[in-house]
Amino acid sequence: MVEEIETLIEKTLNSDVKAAEKYLKVLILKLEELEGNQEFLGSLKEEIKNLLEDFRHSKGLLREDWLRITKSDLRKLKARLAYLQELLRSGAVRTKGIDPRRLLREIYEEGGMSEATWMMILNHPSLDVPSKKEKEILLRLSCLLNELRKVKNDRNPN
Repeated sequence: MVEEIETLIEKTLNSDVKAAEKYLKVLILKLEELEGNQEFLGSLKEEIKNLLEDFRHSKGLLREDWLRITKSDLRKLKARLAYLQELLRSGAVRTKGIDPRRLLREIYEEGGMSEATWMMILNHPSLDVPSKKEKEILLRLSCLLNELRKVKNDRNPN
């Protein structure tokens, strides 16, 4: 998994603005699988989200202005990605295993699934040893859970 992330980083570092977008969309999902130096990883994810938003804006009105901003932000992000690459190689940041039961319980507790679905999932035997495809699905679910929590926090800032 680390090699896959390093490959994505390398492709992003060597890409122009147009090509970087597709690599960053995949990379932001892969960052969910990493642990260690959480403060850095959290800020990196936010920077990638902001850059992806810049990409979206650069296709609309004021295209040239947004493209300039996007290029500038991408240059800054590339430096941070090079640092992430160093952290991965040194072992300071590594991949973590996803606990499917914990993740799905959190989704259930946040109201992201019904009780009937929750009970059906708990009894599914593939949760013990998920396949590669199931791990990818769990990773996407983890990202969606984070987005759900973010939306809830934005609505109720208490």
